[in-house]
Amino acid sequence: MVWLLLITGCSTADLISEERLVGLKQIDSDTTADHLRPDVLETIDPFNLYQEGSSMDVVATDVWNSTIIRWLTPLDQNEQHFRANLMLFHKGIEFTFLDGDQKGKTIGFDGQSYHYEGGGKIYEKSAAISLYLGPLQHYLEWHRTLMNKKKLTLLGEKDVNSHPYWVVYATEGNTSELDQHDQFLIYINKNSHTIDYIEFTMRKLMKSYVGVIHYQNYKRVKGMLMPFWIGIADDLVNPGFDHVFTIKTIRFHQ
Repeated sequence: MVWLLLITGCSTADLISEERLVGLKQIDSDTTADHLRPDVLETIDPFNLYQEGSSMDVVATDVWNSTIIRWLTPLDQNEQHFRANLMLFHKGIEFTFLDGDQKGKTIGFDGQSYHYEGGGKIYEKSAAISLYLGPLQHYLEWHRTLMNKKKLTLLGEKDVNSHPYWVVYATEGNTSELDQHDQFLIYINKNSHTIDYIEFTMRKLMKSYVGVIHYQNYKRVKGMLMPFWIGIADDLVNPGFDHVFTIKTIRFHQ
């Protein structure tokens, strides 16, 4: 579980270690990540509307199964209803509490943490805000944005929960400096071309942290395929979900 990693500080996570690649089947074809990229992006966003949007508004509920981890966030209850407004393609998210003691309060992260007070932004040093809102923006966007990364490598095929997947590796830096850059294993459903899982590191949270996003319940929003259920877990097959986002509405704004 995540809290054990935070306490013990395990060694640096490597998503392409020999141990992690056990069970991958080699692909007997000329298929590459560059071949898969346009097919996946066209499945998710056939008219490239996401690129044209300036912000995305999400109304959802975050339900926590780990109170210990939730204490590290700005949330004060294990079931939190909220509205999040995301700036697309650059860092920026605002989060408004829709219930509880903080109902109506808005917090944000644009590289720095802040909250609204008296109608204006008050910047503050808040690890709780940055370590919750930064990842939240990623979780809500990665199924669409990770396949845009320049360096993608198709590692092979793997069956997960009786479904076949292509496994694509992405990183934000040189593989010789894995402790400095985040890594991703993107699981592309071979039948639907949706991204159902992403294994990821998050160096800003913990050098050794590895999480797994589970995407389910895809629906079309303005032609775009968006997941309406997102689980944050520690395993692909037998997940212990730390928290789950159930999304009510998604709207895009120009």
